[in-house]
Amino acid sequence: MYQIKIPLFSFLVKLILVLFFPFVILIAKFKKIIFFNGNKEILLTHFGAIGDTLICIPYVHLLKKKLPRYKINFLTSDRGAYQILKRKKDIDNVIFFQQYKNGNVKSRFNREGNRLINQIKLFYLYPIYVLKIIFSRIGIGASLGPFHEAGTFSNLLFDISGIKISIGCFGNFKNSLSKPVKENVLDEHWNQIYMRIIETVLNELKISLEDDFERLIKKKSFEITYDEKKTIINNIYSKGLKKPFMISVIHPGGATYVNSKLWGVDKFAVIADYLYEKYNMNIFITGSSSEKYLAKSVSHKMKNPCYIVAGEYDIPMVASLLDLTTICITNDTSILHLANVMETKYILSIWGPTNPMKIGEKNDRNYFIKSPIECSPCITLDAGDIKKKCDREIKEECLKIIEPEKVRNVIDKIFSNLE
Repeated sequence: MYQIKIPLFSFLVKLILVLFFPFVILIAKFKKIIFFNGNKEILLTHFGAIGDTLICIPYVHLLKKKLPRYKINFLTSDRGAYQILKRKKDIDNVIFFQQYKNGNVKSRFNREGNRLINQIKLFYLYPIYVLKIIFSRIGIGASLGPFHEAGTFSNLLFDISGIKISIGCFGNFKNSLSKPVKENVLDEHWNQIYMRIIETVLNELKISLEDDFERLIKKKSFEITYDEKKTIINNIYSKGLKKPFMISVIHPGGATYVNSKLWGVDKFAVIADYLYEKYNMNIFITGSSSEKYLAKSVSHKMKNPCYIVAGEYDIPMVASLLDLTTICITNDTSILHLANVMETKYILSIWGPTNPMKIGEKNDRNYFIKSPIECSPCITLDAGDIKKKCDREIKEECLKIIEPEKVRNVIDKIFSNLE
């Protein structure tokens, strides 16, 4: 007997769904008109990684405090972010958005084109997500970005899912939103961007921000339990740390998908040795499993001993380590934001293609080393924007010209304040 192959069967199912698309639009319009008043659910979409998620969580907390009777659904496409969000009691439902290989948001929604065709494309690629939202009680949607393709996807999703109040400032088809946020907000710091989006949601529901909003957004994005902290203390002391038990975290990893944000393992090794020899630091080298080779490279180039925990420590363990850390040296990557949340005593970050004035936290604990090259920073919003790919003869020259001596000088300045 002839059997339909799975790819063909899948195609036929999706073809039927596409033919059903006009009915989906009608149901969505009907939902907007008839059922909105009873819809006490909010959908927040966010396609950022761990660092972006840690920045936006306090504003989600603010939203929940102002709307305690609303159910907050948070859609994320990053597994690390998903783990962090699942720990937050302010978020009622965390949805992991599994992007298909042929349905990647960045590649599929990177052009404006025709709105109807893009709507059909979205429904064809992700029919289950659309139908689930249509038949849910979600009546409010807000796109938190953090890049334009994610905004385009969200704007289309809100429209064809019957979400009456839709808010955002990213991507194409913003005219389909019920309340687009002014695009000039994207020139501001990410804290202000998230704040403006959440504030717009509250304004649409006639909820005013009171004077206590600054207190509400100071809630930690990530908190460790007593047991998690106890586990890491036992773990690090079992390694035989040298006294006085001061810890320095070295994080050589980071994003490389368009313009590399990596300073270089040779330079991190020089700094790690400097901290060990001059300031009697115990050196811990962190990173994900895929960055373990970077940690090993730093260790191999060092003259002194260190502890490689890349790939060994999960997010709660790294957070617990940062809670005990004196100084963290890192590229612009997720651990920078995690160190801020855990209130690591000093954080020294090295910046090339990205802008610390837009992403970094401004406080007395942060020290930014910026590239002096004239084209830095070249990335203003999305670190994955292919149009911003470095076209200099020496790729990522902005980072390569930052010498260890400059970092050593900042370290000396930090520790001179302790004397």
